[in-house]
Order: sequence, then structure tokens, then C-alpha cells
Amino acid sequence: MENIINEIRAERKAQDRKWGQQDHTPIEWIAILTEEVGEASKEAVDFHFYNGLSGRGQVEIRSIQFERLQAYRKELIQVAAVSVSMIESLDRYLQDIVDSTK
Repeated sequence: MENIINEIRAERKAQDRKWGQQDHTPIEWIAILTEEVGEASKEAVDFHFYNGLSGRGQVEIRSIQFERLQAYRKELIQVAAVSVSMIESLDRYLQDIVDSTK
């Protein structure tokens, strides 16, 4: 599990390098997360239904399906990293509320 957590941490750092600190409203965050979940869903659906693989040989099918599972895993790491970013943003917002009432 620690390896997975480290991958999520690395993805969060990559997101910060690319986008900087992100602070969005809850509905904006849900839209961002849903987009990421949609990408994971596409990989899962393509894998499950062997999309686009008719007429290909077994070795090629296995190779493509393996790549799809790797892509699915990558998307799940991104989903987790976005979820962490959502919580970080929410915590900053909540802290701002607490600080403003002092």
C-alpha cells in the first residue's frame, strides 16, 4: 500500500507543478473529479468489452488489454490525487472560515 500512496503523492506534486495551488468550489471540484472518473471508466469499459479488438490476434489482444489495465491504474491514481487535492482545498477554506471568526 505504501507504494500506491507514494504514487498518489507524486501525482499530487505533479498536479501542483502543472496547475499551482487549486482552490475551487465544491461543485467545480466534483466536475473535475467526475472528468477523471470518466477517464478511468472509459479504460474499464474498453477492457471489459474488448472495444476495437475484433479481428486482432490473441497476442495483440493480450498486449492491448494489458496496456488498458495500466492506463486504468494510472487514471485511478489521478482520481485519488484529485480527491486529495479536493480535501486540501476544503481544509484551506474551512480554516479561512475559522480564522475569520477570531
